[in-house]
Amino acid sequence: MAAEAPLTTVHVDRWRTRLALVVRSPETVHPRPLQAALVSEVDRLELLASRFRDDSEISDVNRNAGHWCDTSWDFVEVLSASLDAAGTTDGLVSPLVGSHVDSAGYRTWRDGTPPADPVDTGVVPDWRDIAISPAGGHARVRIPAGSQLDLGAVAKGWLADRLAGLVQRICRVDVIADMGGDLSIRTTSQPWVVAVEPGAHGETQNLYVEQAGLATSGTTHRRWRTTTGGTAHHIIDPRTGRPAESVWSSASVLAADAAAANTAATAAIVLGDEAPTWLARQGLDALLSGPDGQQLVGRWPIPGTDDNQEVAA
Repeated sequence: MAAEAPLTTVHVDRWRTRLALVVRSPETVHPRPLQAALVSEVDRLELLASRFRDDSEISDVNRNAGHWCDTSWDFVEVLSASLDAAGTTDGLVSPLVGSHVDSAGYRTWRDGTPPADPVDTGVVPDWRDIAISPAGGHARVRIPAGSQLDLGAVAKGWLADRLAGLVQRICRVDVIADMGGDLSIRTTSQPWVVAVEPGAHGETQNLYVEQAGLATSGTTHRRWRTTTGGTAHHIIDPRTGRPAESVWSSASVLAADAAAANTAATAAIVLGDEAPTWLARQGLDALLSGPDGQQLVGRWPIPGTDDNQEVAA
C-alpha cells in the first residue's frame, strides 16, 4: 500500500465530547476553512436540535407539545432522519424519549447533581404520531401532548454525514468526520485505518475502512450512580420507558453512513440478546462487547488476529 498523504485535523469540544474533521490530501489543506465549517455546522445543529438550549427549535417544539409549532425545513431534515431511524428499527430507536431520558436522571447528571433513581414514566409514545406539514416557506411540526423530542440518537451521525459530504464535495479530498465516535468515512483513494474502541471490556482494534459509517453506542460513558446507590444510563428502551437492560456494554456497527451505524448500534444495546440476530438480518457487520465477552456479527474481523484488518463497506 502506498504511503498515506499528509493529514490535516481540526476539532471543537462540545456536548461533552470531541468533534473532529480529519482530511487526507497530497495537496496542502489549510485548517482555517475546515475549522470554520466545523464550528458553523455544530452551531447550526445546536440551534436546531439541542434540548439544553431554550432558543433551539427542538425546545420550542417540546414546549408546544400537542400543538402545531412553526419550524424551519432544516429542523425537519434532522427530525426526518430520526423518524427514518425509528422506522428502520420498528421504534427501538425513538425520537420521543426526551422526558424518559430526563426521568432516568440524565439532565441532573449532566448539570452535576446526583440523580435520584429513574422515575417510571411508562412506555414511550408512538413515534408515528409525530406530524409534519408545510406552511408556506417553513414547516409545522406537532408531537403528541405530554411527549418530548430527543434527537441525540441520530443527530451526531447526521452531522457527521453532512460534514463529510460537504468537505469531500468542496475540497475533493479524503475525509473522516468524527462526531464524538460517530464516524462518516469518505475516500477516493486508499482506505482509512480506523481505531475501534469497544468500551471497558475490549481492546482497541484497527480496521481498514473505505466508504462507510462507523459508530459505537454504549452504556459506560453516559452512566451515573443515583442518590440511592443504583445506576442508570442514557439509552432508553422505548418498550419500557426506562434505561435499557442489556447484556452489552457497547455495540460497534459498520453501515452505509454514520446515521445508520448509530441507529443500529443504539438498537443493538436496546435489543440485548436479540441484537446479533437482528443485526445479521440487516446485513450489518458489528462487534458487541459485554461483561461476559464479545460477539461478532457479519464480516467483522476477529479482534487480535491482525492489526490491519480490512472491512469492505
